[in-house]
Amino acid sequence: MRPGEVALAAGYFAYFAAVGVFQPYWPVRLAALGLSPGAIGALLALASAARIVGPLGAGWIADHQADRRGLLRALALAAAAAGGALALAATPATMALALGAFSLAFNGLVPVYDAHALDGLGRDGHRYGLLRLWGSLGYVAAAAATGAAIAVAGDRSIGAALGVALVGNALVALALPRLPAMAAPAALGLADFARALRHPPLLRLLTIVFLQLTGYGAYYGFYTLYLRAYGYGATQIACYWGFAVLAEIAMFALGPRLLRRYRLESLLRLALAGTALRWLLVAAWPERPLVMLAAQSLHLLGFGLFHSVTVLLGPRLLPPGGAARALALVSSVGWGAGGIAGSLLAGSLWQAVGPRAAYLAAAATAFIGLWVARGPLKGPQGPPMTL
Repeated sequence: MRPGEVALAAGYFAYFAAVGVFQPYWPVRLAALGLSPGAIGALLALASAARIVGPLGAGWIADHQADRRGLLRALALAAAAAGGALALAATPATMALALGAFSLAFNGLVPVYDAHALDGLGRDGHRYGLLRLWGSLGYVAAAAATGAAIAVAGDRSIGAALGVALVGNALVALALPRLPAMAAPAALGLADFARALRHPPLLRLLTIVFLQLTGYGAYYGFYTLYLRAYGYGATQIACYWGFAVLAEIAMFALGPRLLRRYRLESLLRLALAGTALRWLLVAAWPERPLVMLAAQSLHLLGFGLFHSVTVLLGPRLLPPGGAARALALVSSVGWGAGGIAGSLLAGSLWQAVGPRAAYLAAAATAFIGLWVARGPLKGPQGPPMTL
């Protein structure tokens, strides 16, 4: 790893360590407080809604700052403070307030940090995956450690684990070094930003991101339940989830070679095709363990490659001075709006038609995304789609 990249990698590790506590275990914490499934669903929907707003606001501020470290520190400290409030909240009302504040600050960090990391990489943007893979490692480490803590101390340890992870994230943000001086473009003005939002390639990319993350709603929300329904045990299910994370880490490690050699448009289509194949396999042969393992290996395309390409491609589809907002749009439209739509779609199909229907619909969204991706993705910064 090159000088200066260690600090960037540490930032990804710390941030996704907190995700590794919150994403798999916070619903358990809510259930331990005696909240009903309906109340838990409403609170998680609130968190997803904040995931739409938070990145956009943070991205707008970030594009108006030459040095983004101040904003990163403020967001990380706010997330840590809100995390403390989360740990103390004991009623639906207080939990909703704390969760809303936490989600706004915590999810606002993602596009700002990605923009900061890409600034640090400069012309070596193809090396992004080598930094981001440390986020996946942080997620796995924190999820495993929290699971072990729950086994020893019970569900009450979840709040403490989240607090430790968020404090660690804030400390890393406070220690981020200054990036080498670069000539930063002037922030994209409101009128130019609004005009750029009508740019067909940007709309095309945002549609693709929305469709892809809508399809992933069946995975993140229902995959464990799906495997249980077909007789898989807890250990097997954990291995399948872990194998998918290993696949994404492998893609982040190998990604720089692909990103240097092939056009981003071509890699995006490959990621969408791999995603469609994955969900078709999951829907068609859930009772075959080896087929399911092969399907999980495709996480390297559907998540690892797709994420790397969209992080690099998004800023190219807005004029100079809009990089952070481009990344915020990808996050808000995909993980925010797409995540909500995917959860609702998968849940409705599961109940009305059956579990396999949720994954057939996920495959359909990927196929539609592949059809949308047939068009060019040339941005106002020029035609090159390779690095």
